[in-house]
Amino acid sequence: MYIDLETRGLPSVFRSDICVVGGGVAGILLASRLGQSGRNVHLLEAGGLEFEERSQRLYRTEIAGEPHSGVEEGRFRTFGGSSTRWAGQLLPFTEDVLHPDSRLGMPIWPIELAELEPYYLEVQKVMGVSTSPFSDELLREFKCELPFQSSRVRLRFSKCAPFVRRNLSMTLGKQCLASSNVTVFTHANALSIDVNGNGEFALGVTATNYGGVRYEFFANQFVICTGTIEASRLLLASTAVCPQGVGNCRGQVGRYFHDHVEVRAAEIAPEDRKRVIRAFAPYVRDGTSYRAKLEATAELRIERSLLSVSAQFAIEEPSGSGADLIRRVLRGIQQGRLNRDLRRDMLGVPAASREIVNLAIAAKLRNRRFVSRAASVVLDIDVEQKPDCESRIRLGEEWDALGMRKAILDWRISGDERASIRCYVQELDGLFREYGLANIHWTPQAQGEGDCWELANRRDTFHMMGGTRMGADPSTSVVDSSLKVHGLRNLYVVSCSVFPSGGSSNPTFTMMALALRLADRLQVDRDTAR
Repeated sequence: MYIDLETRGLPSVFRSDICVVGGGVAGILLASRLGQSGRNVHLLEAGGLEFEERSQRLYRTEIAGEPHSGVEEGRFRTFGGSSTRWAGQLLPFTEDVLHPDSRLGMPIWPIELAELEPYYLEVQKVMGVSTSPFSDELLREFKCELPFQSSRVRLRFSKCAPFVRRNLSMTLGKQCLASSNVTVFTHANALSIDVNGNGEFALGVTATNYGGVRYEFFANQFVICTGTIEASRLLLASTAVCPQGVGNCRGQVGRYFHDHVEVRAAEIAPEDRKRVIRAFAPYVRDGTSYRAKLEATAELRIERSLLSVSAQFAIEEPSGSGADLIRRVLRGIQQGRLNRDLRRDMLGVPAASREIVNLAIAAKLRNRRFVSRAASVVLDIDVEQKPDCESRIRLGEEWDALGMRKAILDWRISGDERASIRCYVQELDGLFREYGLANIHWTPQAQGEGDCWELANRRDTFHMMGGTRMGADPSTSVVDSSLKVHGLRNLYVVSCSVFPSGGSSNPTFTMMALALRLADRLQVDRDTAR
């Protein structure tokens, strides 16, 4: 079912079993699963069914610390959220990330990897990717040799979902819109979470449309799925009963914000290019693309005191090439952008037809991505961040157009990230030389030299995490192992904001697994209460 809160004559109060705030990846996945189990679910999306500039403007955030591109470029206030733009890259977390060695000084996740594994499998089915291994065992399926042997660097492969499956608003979102158990509300901008007098029970969510008309959503259980920045912002803004914000009696909401820090580490020399492409270019089969990632093992991390760090070769085709045109067309389809820009891109396809044929042949006959002679091959290194309670999201004194205080992001980067990248470069340099790559041109910033590490040479990866982190101790976390806000009986958060650490994997896959895990737990709680 679908209701646009811009419609006139609507009632001012709505009631359901479960109210899910946020119609992005987590919200759609959770609402779909709960609706299938027979629950009466209200799904609140702040934007519309299609992208709207007026909605996007409400995401504008003040930067108080390090510059962060993702806060403006990596969030999308529309039905489907970031899935309307993301690369659909899936890679699970590993045991050494969830339960790191105590010598590394990283937080322990209060859940077991075995709890996530069945949900990882389910997410792969939802996204239309194969269930092939993520490890180097994948190479056996493609009848390829392992390019190196090492106990210090492991090779894993992320899976990229087909473009037509990446935008959840076009798959599970359509199911929600058609469901008799799920009601999708658009232009439902959540302003606050309303709790009872002692702040132990969520009663409702107050939302407004763009005309300033307010609505109340009451439910038995509430789940915040608004993304990392907005999850903290909504909790902090809910001050009617709790002056510091809901769930923030110990001052932890908004703290421990983190991302992956990335540097362009090396450019591949022409004499090494063919060897790198043969070993590390993406594999392709049945719409799934597999990308190689070289990760530091637990053994290396303990020996060198490293954060989780990984490297990947990126193939960058020039603008206007066949590969570039095909990618732009597919991204337009993913975004539902069947407009003038997409038609213009389609007009360029005939001119690049030869290269497009090569792409198809390479994928069909060789199960590899075709790489043109004009493409550049580079190496990027990503590193997780050391937990820092002063790296945080807080509220400013300015108000947005709907009467909600704007967020301030104070992102901090420490010397630990820089040191981990520098040490990993040394390790990779030795490994590559053993493999026969003798002409790797390492960049100064990857080697941590002087000012080359500074702003223009490192960047965030749009992997915003933290702010409502998960933990057993309420004095250092916001939600418990079941994602329930400490001190509240019926309020949950499903977002990358709950991640205690970042590992070296893209976070959305694990966040989706956590959403499905919570859906099952909410169902068990209801059955137990009967």
